[in-house]
Amino acid sequence: MALPSLWIEDTPFPTYPKLRGNLDTDVLVVGAGIAGMTASLLLRQAGKRVALIEARQVGHGETGQTTAHLTEMLDARYHVLESKFGHEGARLAAESSRAAIDRIESFVGGLGVDCGFERVPGYLYAEDEKQRSDLEKELESLQRAGADVAWVDSFPLPIRVDGALRVERQAQLHPLEYVRALAAQLVSSGGQIFEGTRLLDVDEGTPCRVSTTGGAVTAEHVLVLTNAPVSTRFALHPKIAAYRTYALAARLEKPFAAGLFWDMQDPYHYTRTQKTRSGSFLIVGGEDHKTGKKKETGECFDRLREYAATQFGIADISHRWSGQVLEPVDGLPFIGRNPGARHVHVATGFSGNGMTFGTLAAMILCDAVLGVENPWAELYDATRVKPLAQAREFVAENVDFPAHLVTDRLVRGEAGSIDQVPSGQGRLLRSGRRMVAVYRDEAGTVHARSAVCTHLGCHVQWNQEERSWDCPCHGSRFDVDGAVLNGPAVKDLEEATVEPASDERAPNE
Repeated sequence: MALPSLWIEDTPFPTYPKLRGNLDTDVLVVGAGIAGMTASLLLRQAGKRVALIEARQVGHGETGQTTAHLTEMLDARYHVLESKFGHEGARLAAESSRAAIDRIESFVGGLGVDCGFERVPGYLYAEDEKQRSDLEKELESLQRAGADVAWVDSFPLPIRVDGALRVERQAQLHPLEYVRALAAQLVSSGGQIFEGTRLLDVDEGTPCRVSTTGGAVTAEHVLVLTNAPVSTRFALHPKIAAYRTYALAARLEKPFAAGLFWDMQDPYHYTRTQKTRSGSFLIVGGEDHKTGKKKETGECFDRLREYAATQFGIADISHRWSGQVLEPVDGLPFIGRNPGARHVHVATGFSGNGMTFGTLAAMILCDAVLGVENPWAELYDATRVKPLAQAREFVAENVDFPAHLVTDRLVRGEAGSIDQVPSGQGRLLRSGRRMVAVYRDEAGTVHARSAVCTHLGCHVQWNQEERSWDCPCHGSRFDVDGAVLNGPAVKDLEEATVEPASDERAPNE
C-alpha cells in the first residue's frame, strides 16, 4: 500500500477544532491546502474576517501529496499555449507563475518560515531527436514569454541527453512546513480554522449561506479551493480531468545536483531533492493515469521504482505516495467566479503545478474579493470558453462520462457473490437491481456500499494499492466504508446490502 508522504510523516501539525454551530464572517474559505491557506492569510492581512474550513486535516489533502516544484515551467508547453492564448497569453502565464513564486519567497522571508525554500534552476531535457525538435520550439516560446532560459548541452544528471533547457530562478520548498507556518500566522492574526468540517451546499445570496457538517456559515464571499470544485455539480467538471500521480522518496547518502528536472516522456517524470527534519531525500514522480482507469495501481509505483533505479542507481525507497491532479482542457487553470455566481469563487485545474498555481489563485481571488484589478484574472477566468482551444481535449477527456452512464447499467459485475471477493480486495457485485461496491478486509469482514458515485452517478472502480473506490468520470474517491476522500463528491457512498445472486439485469437504480 501507499504510505504517508514524506511531507506528512515529517511534519507535526496542531489540531484545529471542528465547527460546532452557526458562524458569520466576511469570507469563508473552503479547503486548507496551499491555495486556501494563502488566500486566507492574504485576506486577513487586508482586514477581512476570515474563516477557513477543511473536511479532514490542514495540509493533508493534495498539498500533502505534492512533489512541491515551484516553477513557471508548465505541464502545457508554451508553444502550445501560444497557439491557444496567443503570445501575450503565454507571456502572462509565465509572468504570473514567477509572481506566485515571488509571493511564496516573500512570505518565507517576512514570516521567518523555516521550510527549506531555495531558488534552483529548472531543466527540461530531451533524450531523442523528436524530443529535441520539440525542445527547440519550446525554447523560442519561452524566450518570447520572458523566461530567463538558455539551451545547454552539459547536464548535471547522469543521463544521456540530446539537449536541455535551463530556466533560472525556479524554486523548491517543504510544502507542509510552509503551510503549517501560514496556518499559525493566520490564527495569531485573528483568522479561524476549522478541521473535520465538510462543505455540503452553497446558496449564493446577500450574504451567501453555506451548509456544512458543523453548522451554517454566512459570508459575503465564499472561496472554494478544494482542488476539485465542490460548489458546482457540473459547470466546471467537463473542463477538467482527474489523474492519479505517483511519487517516491529515497534518502540521499551522497551529493545530488541541485535543480528541478523534467524529462519529455509520456507519461513524464520529474526529479528533485529536499532537505527535511529527517535528512536529505531524492524525490521522483510521474506515471500519471486517469483516475479510476487502473485497478492495479501498484504497478505505477513499480515502474517509478524501476525508473529511479535505472536512472540514478536508487533502490532503497523510504516513502511512496500518490496524489490527484486536475488537467484543464486548454492548458491553464480556471480561477475566478464560479460559473453563474457573483460571490462564490473557485480555482481548479492546476495540473502538476499545484504549489505555484495554488498561490497564484489565492492572489487573484484575494484581489477579486477586495475589488482590486488583477493583471492575470482575465487569462485564468473560470467562466472562459475558448471553443477552438478546448474542442479536441474536451471531447477526449469527457468521453468517459456518457459512456459509463450507459455501460455501467449493463454490466453484470466482477463477482457473482460475496464469496468470490478475496480478502484485502474489492469487487463490483450486482445485487438485485443495484451494483454494490464490496470490499472484504483481511479479517474477513465485508464492507458493502452502493457503487453509484454521489457526484453524477457513474460506477466507482476498485483501486487495489490505495484500498479506495475511484470514479472514472470526474475523479471522486471514497474509502472502503464509502467516506469521501476526493471531491467533487461531497456525500459518502450510500449503505448497501447484498441480496442473493440473481440473473436479473434490470437498469440500475
